[in-house]
Amino acid sequence: MTDQELVTTVAITLATKTAEGLAAGGRAAFEALARLVRHRFKGRASVEAALDENGSEPADTRRAETLREALAQAVADDPAFETELRNGWRALSPHLIAGGDGVVNSVSGTVQGHVVQARDVHGGISFGSPGRDAGA
Repeated sequence: MTDQELVTTVAITLATKTAEGLAAGGRAAFEALARLVRHRFKGRASVEAALDENGSEPADTRRAETLREALAQAVADDPAFETELRNGWRALSPHLIAGGDGVVNSVSGTVQGHVVQARDVHGGISFGSPGRDAGA
């Protein structure tokens, strides 16, 4: 992944609140990456505003572009930050992307009822006891 691809991907990931659907391990990696970026840009109001999730629309492309530009400059100026950013992305990316034969399923909040993750099912799937719904 080139530096430009890295900063674009990280900016979009942070700006679109990707962590909301992640399981605990993914959320921890997301928060670590966000902390790294927040620390780097502490005191820069435009970047801090772009990172602020409160009251922002996830699809706000201006937020992502502000982050992308700031990250690109930081990576160009500081190879050590580029390494930290790349390591943070490596820790997070497995939680975002399913492998070629994998499935990603994330459930959070209060769940009532069944949750299923399935791949390559051959045959039927049923829930509950046989006849449970009979006569209903």
